[in-house]
Amino acid sequence: IISSAFAPGPEVSFPLLQEEEHQRELSLLHRRLEELETTQMKQLQDLGLAREPVRVDAYGELARNMIT
Repeated sequence: IISSAFAPGPEVSFPLLQEEEHQRELSLLHRRLEELETTQMKQLQDLGLAREPVRVDAYGELARNMIT
């Protein structure tokens, strides 16, 4: 017979399952973000903008960094 001290019940395992699901979702989102960044850089290169330092601000608008 297994003691309840060694076999966590559903009340303990449920938060662990939620955390695992959360970590999987974060991993997928991170991977998708990397894919989008790569696609964006390729598009910028195609447009000839990659020769200059370019960033996208929080509103999704392009802003060229001025290097002096």
